[in-house]
Amino acid sequence: MGGRRSGTWCRWSTQSTCEEVKRVDIRYMRKQNLLKPGYSGSLSWTRGNESAGDIRYRVEQSRLILNYRFREYGGDWQPVKESVWFDRTPCNYGGERLWFLCPRCSKRVAVLYGADVRFLCRYCYNIRYSSQMKGKLDQLIDQKYKLGNRIFEDYDGDGWRKRKGMHQKTFDRLHLKYQWLEINIDEEMIMRAGMLLDL
Repeated sequence: MGGRRSGTWCRWSTQSTCEEVKRVDIRYMRKQNLLKPGYSGSLSWTRGNESAGDIRYRVEQSRLILNYRFREYGGDWQPVKESVWFDRTPCNYGGERLWFLCPRCSKRVAVLYGADVRFLCRYCYNIRYSSQMKGKLDQLIDQKYKLGNRIFEDYDGDGWRKRKGMHQKTFDRLHLKYQWLEINIDEEMIMRAGMLLDL
């Protein structure tokens, strides 16, 4: 495994997003039954169709032990062994939920990110989700697109048709929101055009 500035590990900038960096997700591991004490295995990442790295791990009762390699500035590969402690919280209907404790700040998190030599929470690395990096207009367009896919089926000569199986009351409520998004997108574009004309 490389570091921020090494080999096949991408050269992350301060603008990296959570979706771009390698991550270890406790929800995925639990769903796949990979968190039984005594279990060991590996996690791997791909970018496109190519391998982008892997990491070995071992599960103990109260922690996950990560083993990988890291190099910085094209130097020699160094082995890294990181202990990530578990925390448990009760669920409302019985059972418990398992969390990672960030190795740096001890914050309870579901995902750790490998943006540098260690796997830490997104707050320690100060990385955001890609949706948080978008401007207001991009966010409005994304919301309209997602909502349109949810409520409309096909476009015919008369316009978009309501998705089959959706209750009319639900469609009417969501269609109002869709129209509100269209109005806000138009207003944002008019405002931007006005700003350009003032330049």
